[in-house]
Order: sequence, then C-alpha cells, then structure tokens
Amino acid sequence: MKKIDPKRDPLYLLTKAVERGDPQVAQKVKDLLDKSDNTSEMRYLEGLLILLGEKPGELEDPPDVEDDPDEYWQENDYFEV
Repeated sequence: MKKIDPKRDPLYLLTKAVERGDPQVAQKVKDLLDKSDNTSEMRYLEGLLILLGEKPGELEDPPDVEDDPDEYWQENDYFEV
C-alpha cells in the first residue's frame, strides 16, 4: 500500500483547511473536484462541500424528505408479487 505524505496530499490538506475554517477552501475543493476522475475522491470532495454548507454535486443524493409517501412505497415495494 502506498504511503501518503500528509504535507503533500491534497485531500489531507483540504480536510485540514475545512477544519480550520479557511474562507477560500470551498473554491479549492470545487477546483479539485472539477479536475478529478476518481469517483471515490469526488465523493470525498463533495462530502467536504456538504460540511462547508455548500450544495452537493451530482454524486451525492439529496437528503431524504421525511414522510414522503412516494419514496416510502418505492423503498418498501409493497406492490411486488
């Protein structure tokens, strides 16, 4: 397994910037997200955006709406024989 150098790993550095409350980190996350081809990395970056209060991208599902009857029937599929 490849060792990660925290001082050079962009995901680690962005995570620390989010923790510190860096005001420019959201744009840095979006820039890296636009350049990434790795689905796992993209999901992680979208998670950082959610932590920052930004709107998630297309990989993240929007939050569930409680008591949504259509979703309830789809998930439980009571009409299947």
